[in-house]
Amino acid sequence: MLAAVAVLVLLVVAALLVVFVSPLFAVREIDVAETEHISEAEIAAYLEKYTGKNGLVTVLKNSSLRQRNSFFSLRLSKTEDEILFDHAYLEAVTVKFEPKHTLRVELTERKASFLTEYYDIFLLCDIHGIVLDTFTREDMPADMPLVKGIVPEGYKLGRSISDGKDRNIDAAIKICGLMTQLGMMGYVDIVDVSDYSSIRMFCAPSLTIIVGSPDDIGVRLSLLKGTMDSGVNGSSDGTLTLVDGKKATFVKNGERGD
Repeated sequence: MLAAVAVLVLLVVAALLVVFVSPLFAVREIDVAETEHISEAEIAAYLEKYTGKNGLVTVLKNSSLRQRNSFFSLRLSKTEDEILFDHAYLEAVTVKFEPKHTLRVELTERKASFLTEYYDIFLLCDIHGIVLDTFTREDMPADMPLVKGIVPEGYKLGRSISDGKDRNIDAAIKICGLMTQLGMMGYVDIVDVSDYSSIRMFCAPSLTIIVGSPDDIGVRLSLLKGTMDSGVNGSSDGTLTLVDGKKATFVKNGERGD
């Protein structure tokens, strides 16, 4: 009985050894999903050292006790963490060995939402306030709202400008995030949160939008989108008020809004 068990164990060990050294599982191809801001070659550079090596051994070396499930999912967890750490634009990374010969990389990029000024540079942030990139005034991206009325204490690529202590920053992130989700990129030029209870937006050359407080802001932004889709824009030369969230009231410059 014991001899039979010993033989079975030896057979299992031998089979595993064959699997872990077999050229049938060698990495021969690196397949990287396309992204807008990061080149395939840049991501592939993290993985080229595994070309020709056994994919299962590579997965094993990329796993740890904290990431013990990654081996069974055939993911390279340590490499995923390294890529995420180095690229602020990335929200999620999956690097997976697909037998027999491919390392496949799936990437999810963050959605840029707004710009804000920090001394003489401009921070590009996503819908969570995470800093994705920095620009000068000359190379700022177009069709991205500029938030005024906030002063970040500092910034770091890949980290949010919010520390949960500044309600104006949190309001700006909330408003711009909702605008991004509503497909309102390019609708407004400036979002001014200086006055928390009376937030305003501006569209060049001559439209002012009074939004009010951040409470129930989603309703008012939906109303704003519908109103602007119907023809109100930066050339409308007046003030659009959305404070009650039920009706958009437009008053042309020079006229009374009684």
